[in-house]
Amino acid sequence: MDALATLGRLTRVEATKYWRRPVARLVLVIMFVGPIIGEAILASFSIRDAIFPQITQFMFSSDMLMMIALMTVVVSVMALGNDYDLGTVSVILNRGVDRHQFILAKILATVGAAFAYGLVFMTTALVSICFVHAGASDVPFFEAAGKDILWRLMGATGVIGLGNFVLSGVVMLALVLSRSSWVGMLAGLGYFFGDFIVGGFGSGSVLGVGDAYRYTIAYHAISITERIFPSDPSVSLPRAWVENGFANPTSAVIVLILYGTALTVISVLLFRRQDLMTKS
Repeated sequence: MDALATLGRLTRVEATKYWRRPVARLVLVIMFVGPIIGEAILASFSIRDAIFPQITQFMFSSDMLMMIALMTVVVSVMALGNDYDLGTVSVILNRGVDRHQFILAKILATVGAAFAYGLVFMTTALVSICFVHAGASDVPFFEAAGKDILWRLMGATGVIGLGNFVLSGVVMLALVLSRSSWVGMLAGLGYFFGDFIVGGFGSGSVLGVGDAYRYTIAYHAISITERIFPSDPSVSLPRAWVENGFANPTSAVIVLILYGTALTVISVLLFRRQDLMTKS
């Protein structure tokens, strides 16, 4: 219980550090204002695309959800990843914090921020679309969107959190190995775009790995979101592999959790063996 209390207290400290950053609050404003502006612009050009079910192609695409996850990782590195740069790692650990708690607290704070961003984005998008739909369509909103729309939006928010969990693991591993917040940020960005490039190939082999896209974050995240908000393969990323089918959503969730957990465990193990008195 003491260990959990310490982890909870440390996570609250990391979360406070995160939300004190002006850039973190700026992203929160973007998550609130962005859907409103996007819906207004889309409605002005094509009211048909601004209402359900067409709006799902624009507002709730997998690309949009993963971009929110990536944005959170970038901000989290700026807010939470500078303990090596400032030399405060040893100070924190000397206060009775275990090394695994140090890693977990940062990941939990980042995933929590990603979930908060996703929740604000989804809530604002829902209200905006509902308002436009009510004024432009004769079909009742919940008939067009589905009575389970709230649960689907929560599921999409969960996808943001899962994607962020894996990306946070990548960043923490890079931070531990390099002891540099900039390297951690570049690792997160590089992994994200590399993952999407491999996913975009859709078939064949990459570096000798057949159907390499099936091992990417994008493939598993899209496999989930396609069940939540089906898209038109001709205008979305899934077109590359839609003919071969998507992963089962349940197995996709499990795989993303395993990816994030494996990266976290490796980060903790390496951090435990690290000599903080020297910097390579």
